[in-house]
Amino acid sequence: MNFPIQVDEKTILRPLVLDDAETMFALIQQNRTHLDTRLRWSGRIQSVADAQALIKRFADKLAVGDGFHAGLWQAETLIGGVVCHYINPEGRKSEIGYWLGESFTGQGIITNACKAAISALIREENVHRIEIQCMVNNVRSRAVPERLGFTYEGIKRESEWINGAFADHAVYSLLDREWQI
Repeated sequence: MNFPIQVDEKTILRPLVLDDAETMFALIQQNRTHLDTRLRWSGRIQSVADAQALIKRFADKLAVGDGFHAGLWQAETLIGGVVCHYINPEGRKSEIGYWLGESFTGQGIITNACKAAISALIREENVHRIEIQCMVNNVRSRAVPERLGFTYEGIKRESEWINGAFADHAVYSLLDREWQI
């Protein structure tokens, strides 16, 4: 993938690097209640070292073309991110997720960031199918794939351990031929 990706006039996507670990950890800490009840990974980030380990894992994935964790930046401020959990070149499929500091929600940032990431995955990585999974009760997160024209496929029951309990996830998919942007 070619980064950085311009999302809008003031927001870019660029892969997180080890120097971003303190900033990422601080944003997660400031938004614990907002993030840990919705995301499958943020609850495991309990220190800067945990953030570094996550960043390193995704840097390694990016280096071999198997995914990325790109921070969403406005100027020099990290406001969230888009995660590509994997890129399967043989199956031509991928899964993306997203997160945002609570004070940045409701502005269309995530929708625009997903548009940019989806376009790049289809154009640069030849991905045919992209999946998004959202907690069933996370109405705002579910609105993102719905706005982007994804097809609702159903519920993965108790698919992830989040915040001390198993959570059901709504599964959405988009095929490359359905992408209109």
